[in-house]
Amino acid sequence: MFKNNHHDHKQKVEAMIKNINTISLEVKKMKELSQILLCDLNLHFGQPKKMEDHKEAEASHPFEEPEIPDVALASIRLSD
Repeated sequence: MFKNNHHDHKQKVEAMIKNINTISLEVKKMKELSQILLCDLNLHFGQPKKMEDHKEAEASHPFEEPEIPDVALASIRLSD
């Protein structure tokens, strides 16, 4: 009787540890995604551009590749 009770307790503790590890990993993923979203918002709203300025830039340099900020590259790597 004692051994069976000990075995059940050990299984329950192991299951709880596994659940805690799973929750911890999910929280880390959510933290990374929220940081990426915050960076995207900062990039998007931090330096708003007028449509006229954008059209003028395209007209003066039509064949140049747009620069991709480092943050956008980081979000691409982390989302894989």
